[in-house]
Amino acid sequence: MPSLGNRSFIGENRNDLARFFRNSTMTPQRTNIWPTLALCTILLGIGCTTGFMLRPVILPAAAPATPEDAVDAAPTHGSTSIVEILETTMENMDLKTGKFEVRDYAQNIRIPAKIVERIPQNRRRVTSPIGGHVTKVLIAEGQAIKPGEKLFEFRITDESLANAQISLLELLKQIDVGQQKIDRLKPLVDSGVVARKRLLDLEFEQSTLEQQLDTNKQELMQRGMDQDGIKNLIGQKQLMQTIDIFAPDLPEGTTAPARTEDQSPAQEYYTVESIQALEGTNQDFGSSLCELTYHDDLLIEGLAYESDIDKISKANEAGWKFTAQFGDGKTMESRDNLKLFKIENHVDSQSQTYPIFVEIKNEVVSKTTDENNRIYVNWKFKPGQRAHLEFPIEIWKDQVVVPLGAIAREGLETFVFLKISHTHEGPGGTTHEFQKVPVKVLHTDQYYAVLARSIQLDPLENYALDQAYKLNLALKQAAGGGGGAHAGHDHPH
Repeated sequence: MPSLGNRSFIGENRNDLARFFRNSTMTPQRTNIWPTLALCTILLGIGCTTGFMLRPVILPAAAPATPEDAVDAAPTHGSTSIVEILETTMENMDLKTGKFEVRDYAQNIRIPAKIVERIPQNRRRVTSPIGGHVTKVLIAEGQAIKPGEKLFEFRITDESLANAQISLLELLKQIDVGQQKIDRLKPLVDSGVVARKRLLDLEFEQSTLEQQLDTNKQELMQRGMDQDGIKNLIGQKQLMQTIDIFAPDLPEGTTAPARTEDQSPAQEYYTVESIQALEGTNQDFGSSLCELTYHDDLLIEGLAYESDIDKISKANEAGWKFTAQFGDGKTMESRDNLKLFKIENHVDSQSQTYPIFVEIKNEVVSKTTDENNRIYVNWKFKPGQRAHLEFPIEIWKDQVVVPLGAIAREGLETFVFLKISHTHEGPGGTTHEFQKVPVKVLHTDQYYAVLARSIQLDPLENYALDQAYKLNLALKQAAGGGGGAHAGHDHPH
């Protein structure tokens, strides 16, 4: 190959190529092809390099994918109306299923309230029937006692009571003497020895003494002696030195009526609220010994607004009953079928509300005893305890009533979840299907929703009774390709 010298590489190769063709046509000598192959390789490399450098100009870059494009491109699967939930997931959700109730529903008004005592029926003050010295106190504060149970033991120091006993004993002696005279004269009158007039005079005197005896008995009772004490005084013919004080009978009108099957039996207990008479003290006639309360029969005082009074009156005239609620949330308890006692005729000056009163029967929760066998009763309802009262203003017949947690809302749509009867078995366990069923809500309160009847809503089927919001959330996640629960097909089995 000739030297390049100062000539260009392309120019020299052009001369060599011309010389090659001239020699090949003029002489039949053997030709060397290596310079030609080298030239072709060089030209190919130049072309590739140029094309690579011009690529951004010839082929513009593709636009990057947007998030919206990514969502649109994501494969969609499953149903928008049926969601499949593993049985273990249902248990973790505490998801309850069952049939919806078809019953009468009352639209209620709810007002604040509290437990109060019946005054004066629920309170009794025990006073000293005589002047005496307290030798023994048999009760303790907070103790439950029954009517007729002994409360105190007294030593009599009342002079008037002592004189009344002496008068009665002297009268008894006169009666005995008079009866002896009558018994002695009767045979003599029958034989004609003594005139009958004498016997008649003695019998008249005896009748007068017996009438005086009845008066003396009443005097002793007024001074604090009971029937048993008077009988002992007459039988033993001795002055009573001590007297016992007993719990009184229940106040008139407070004896608890018969309870229904769902109520506890009537408990005729007083509760000792306070004790004023201590052992070793002297008590005058009429002084306070203790105070008792009767908490078996109480009232609930509700505070209603003026606009509610007419509704309460109409509800009472229609025979509708009240419901009392105690506590909140899952711990809330209620008592139904309560009767209106009265509507107060004055307005609470502070809250400008109208007090109303509803009757309620108390319940014994538990009983305990101390070392002296005293009984202490824990009542269910206590004066001052907060509550709420509900009363109906309208009653709808034969409505589909569901727990509030059984409905879910999304936009303008409200629906419940029908539990499809069959299940699936898979690697993760048993799977249950729930189908979204649109419903029309007629009314809701704090706990329930009233649904309009429709062809799609069959009360005989099983539905999710709660957690509808979570089921709808799982359905949306499943339809979008999320994990956990997954959507099924569009039609129920």
